[in-house]
Amino acid sequence: MAGGMLTKQAVFLSAAYLNDVNDAAAGGVTVSVPSGAPSPAVSQTLPGDRIVLDDISALALSDTTIGTLYGGIYMYGQYTTTTTACVRGGIAFFAQADVGTAYTFYGDAKPAVATPSFIAGIFINVITKGNYGWIQIAGVASVLFDSSVTATTVGSMVSAKVSATVPSTADNGATVSQQTVADLLGVSIQTVAASTISQVALTRSPFSRI
Repeated sequence: MAGGMLTKQAVFLSAAYLNDVNDAAAGGVTVSVPSGAPSPAVSQTLPGDRIVLDDISALALSDTTIGTLYGGIYMYGQYTTTTTACVRGGIAFFAQADVGTAYTFYGDAKPAVATPSFIAGIFINVITKGNYGWIQIAGVASVLFDSSVTATTVGSMVSAKVSATVPSTADNGATVSQQTVADLLGVSIQTVAASTISQVALTRSPFSRI
């Protein structure tokens, strides 16, 4: 498996807020020290690292001009895409070939738009293709719903929208089937509106990706 710690109590951030991180290199900028000088005690961030935040810590690490973060688990990795750029609240996917070998998040539905079940988590900000940042994999997340949702009722099952209009978005209250269970994200905790970000309690196992 690629490097990365299961959870870290402290983390090196290249930006003031977690949802501002958009690193051109893994871990952000590396600072060199003069030859012979002791290296600073820095907890470098590696792809696959996870941090656990309570609501207060998440709020403190939120750039609220982008969005408010909530208590949960966040994971660091590299973003890439074939056709679909990521958006805040959109679904991040992993490729089958990356399981256990790389922490790469895709904006494109994997394995396909009709079967969007290789879910890694939720994008908390826009990351430039090829750069590194954080996604949310557990807790209360801000999720973008599709332009067409099955239901708006709070407390409904939330799943990745099958054949969603780009970017990859969520559906609320879809009929339970083998596919929608495979596409499960969690449960809506707010009344849902189409093309809108709403809060979802993520119930998909956050460690199924290990």
